[in-house]
Amino acid sequence: MPVYNEERTLEDVVKRVLAQKIVDKLVIVDDHSRDRSAEIIRALAKRDGRIEVFSNPQNMGKGFSVRKALDHVRKGIVIIQDADKEYYPEDYPKMLAALGDDNVVYGTRMVTKNPGHHYKAAKVANAVITSLFNTLYGQRITDVNTCYKIFRKEMLEGVKLKENRFLIEPEISIALAKKGYRITEVRIRYAGRTYSEGKKIKASDGIAQAFYIVRRRLTG
Repeated sequence: MPVYNEERTLEDVVKRVLAQKIVDKLVIVDDHSRDRSAEIIRALAKRDGRIEVFSNPQNMGKGFSVRKALDHVRKGIVIIQDADKEYYPEDYPKMLAALGDDNVVYGTRMVTKNPGHHYKAAKVANAVITSLFNTLYGQRITDVNTCYKIFRKEMLEGVKLKENRFLIEPEISIALAKKGYRITEVRIRYAGRTYSEGKKIKASDGIAQAFYIVRRRLTG
């Protein structure tokens, strides 16, 4: 769980994650939050021994925090969970049920009508980026930018992830696809928030992702 300035939603999300019977460890990386997030994380960790906490000395980005958390997972099944309330931890079981030896599981937000705010431009951009990814990497999915990615840690064995910010999303997908894993999608619930509510990814990130996907295909 990467965290940056999520004091309003953090405690509720953590409690919901830990309420899922399949969760035996929660690695939280605070990305040098400027609000009370770090204080809330410390308090939660004192109450539940399943929480392992790390902090970045300065703001490094979501990708850096995800990579740092993955470094502290030796084996087992990994679920990436944002600290906002856009995603529903209660959807873990049905995603886990779709996980096999030769596939990974993504939770798609694109095939059902979901509550919350939706930016039309962002939805179109995600569709274009996903189509590009599908074409270049032989997949058939609808939502490459979903936060909910479930895979076994060993599936990334030998992969050195490098991206520090939102390019971590296509980087993980490309790594898994190049290792021959099929991406299976499961419908999930999603309650999008506005930028005033704390949403962080921007249009420029989408453009960067498109160029990144093409560049990685051309350069290997």
